[in-house]
Amino acid sequence: MLRHGPLLAFSPLNRIELRNALRNACSFGQITESEKRAAFRRIDADLAEGILSHLLITWTNVFQEADELSEKHAFREGQRTIDLLHVAIARGCGAKTFLSFDTRQRRLAQAAGLKVKP
Repeated sequence: MLRHGPLLAFSPLNRIELRNALRNACSFGQITESEKRAAFRRIDADLAEGILSHLLITWTNVFQEADELSEKHAFREGQRTIDLLHVAIARGCGAKTFLSFDTRQRRLAQAAGLKVKP
């Protein structure tokens, strides 16, 4: 990935969501304990290799941006707070592209002026 594209910003919110999703997948029998541990190691390796980049977050600014996004966009279809936070973090760190597979989150990011992939 380092040769073919920009690094991926990795916020504390991304970290807890990803790690919690892996724990839940293990709890629900979708992956094994060994697979979960391997995924945790891969995340740490990606951080060490610079594929993922830790973001320093100013949470007061993120919550203010999330509230502004809510004011502008919640009337259309409602917004989940977690999606508002993810998009606010992306905007706050100057991201131009937003990666998500979540339909509502993708619509919010696009409405907030981010290019959405995949």
